[in-house]
Amino acid sequence: MNLNKLFPILIAFILVISTNSKAESYLYGGPKIFYYDVTNEDLQSTANDLVALGFSSAKVTANTAGIGFDIGIGGPISENVDLEGGFVYMGEFELKATMTGPSEKLTATSNAYSFPIGVKYKIGESDSNVYVKGGLHYWRQVTDISTSLGTVDMWGTGFDPMIGIGGQIGNLTVHYEHYSFSGVGAGAGVGEGGISSLGLTWISKF
Repeated sequence: MNLNKLFPILIAFILVISTNSKAESYLYGGPKIFYYDVTNEDLQSTANDLVALGFSSAKVTANTAGIGFDIGIGGPISENVDLEGGFVYMGEFELKATMTGPSEKLTATSNAYSFPIGVKYKIGESDSNVYVKGGLHYWRQVTDISTSLGTVDMWGTGFDPMIGIGGQIGNLTVHYEHYSFSGVGAGAGVGEGGISSLGLTWISKF
C-alpha cells in the first residue's frame, strides 16, 4: 500500500470533520503499552531456523511489550458515532540471538508506526460512555538487523484492520486496541496475532 493512496482517505476525513456544523471536534493523545504477541514458541522457532543455517546452537530472547503513544483528531458524525484519525508510535521491539559453532551474535530492533482511521460507536453520554471502535490503519515497520559483519535495514508496509473498546469519563478515556499486520513475522516483533495495546487518552475539545 503506497502512502500516496492514503491521502484521499485523509482528505475525506478532514472534510467530514470540518464541514459538520454541529460537531464538537476534539484532539486526543496519550501513552500506550503495546504487546507484541511474540511467544516462547516463536522464539524457539527462530532459534531452530538459525541452527538450520549451520550453527551448532542458538539462544533467542526478546521483549514482549513496549511503550508508545498516539495523537489524533476526531469529531461526531451523529449523536452516537465519532470519526477519528491519528498517528500511533508502537514502541521498540528488540530480539537478540547468540549462536555457537561458529560464534556469532545478532540483534534485531524493530519500530512500527501507524496512521489509523476509525469509527467509534458510543453508548451513553458524549463525555460519559463506553464504546467500540473499528477501522483501518496504514502501517510502516523499520527493522535493523545487526551482526559482527554489519547491519541490514529492512522495512515493510501494509493496510490492515484495527479494532478497539474503551470507556470515557470526562476528558479521559481508557481503552484496549488491536492492530492486525499482514506479511510480518515474529522476528520483526509481530506475531500471528498482530499487536495489541492498553492506553490512556486525554481529550481536548475545540
